[in-house]
Amino acid sequence: MSGDIRREMDGLGQRPLSIVIIIPRMEPCVRSPVEPREMVLRVGSLVLDLIDRTARRGNRPIDLRPREFQLLKYMMQRSDQVLTCANLIKDVWHLKFVPETNRINVHMGRLRSKIDGPNEVPMIRNVRGEGFVLSATPALAKSLPGLRALKQREPTQTNSNNV
Repeated sequence: MSGDIRREMDGLGQRPLSIVIIIPRMEPCVRSPVEPREMVLRVGSLVLDLIDRTARRGNRPIDLRPREFQLLKYMMQRSDQVLTCANLIKDVWHLKFVPETNRINVHMGRLRSKIDGPNEVPMIRNVRGEGFVLSATPALAKSLPGLRALKQREPTQTNSNNV
């Protein structure tokens, strides 16, 4: 849409313009169809309504604070992806540096306690040394690239008979 407006303005040249000339020329650009955005995010049984700002897992409503809502929205938009603390600080908290605090762990702990109720399969998981992942598939956590790399770094046990 901004490209259309820019082309339209270039066509008008450098001459002084009145609002009577500009508005009719800009109306088609402004009224162009806009891509619909998702109003409800779903990951497994977890549902986040972006309009009503409500969350629920199955039939259980989840009460979220504003930052928890933003964090969950960010994670649901990137489900099944490992999210680093640096990415979360930059994209959810809008900071340009990574502070030396446990801010992410505290918020993640609170969010996890609200999302993962008793007798429910955990959806938010730690990926040791890398970050966090939100997934509806329990088996996915075992196949994440970060976990495979961590398993390769673990020292192998030597057989004491071969010494």
